[in-house]
This record gives sequence, structure tokens and C-alpha cells, in this order.
Amino acid sequence: MYARTLSKTIHSISDSFPVLMLTGPRQVGKTTLLEICAKEGAQAPRAYVTLDDMDARALARRDPALFCKPGRRR
Repeated sequence: MYARTLSKTIHSISDSFPVLMLTGPRQVGKTTLLEICAKEGAQAPRAYVTLDDMDARALARRDPALFCKPGRRR
């Protein structure tokens, strides 16, 4: 696995914000990057969700507070 330049930035942002949105073109490694960062989190592992899942996308649009609720099953 290649070292990801953005890992440090993502960890830094994660310490300050409860939610991080990562966007970009298809097939460039966004999900892989977030999977790695979620596992190696500085203080506690972070959850990640992809909006490729249509149910997750619908919930995020319909009820953003519930979508972002800590402990919600992903």
C-alpha cells in the first residue's frame, strides 16, 4: 500500500471536526484512504460511510441529524 499524503491532514481535521466529507473523481482511492485513516485514528477509530449506498444517501438527505448520530449502525 502506498503512503497517502492526505492521511496526516485527515487526522488533523478529524481532531477538530466530527464530520469530514471527501469528494473526488471515481476510482482514485477515496474509500481506501478513509478505511486506512479510520483504522489508524489517533485517539479512537472513526467510522466512515460511502454515499454510494443508496439507503445511506437517502437517509443523509432525509434526516441529516440521524445520519450523523454517533453509534448509528452503518
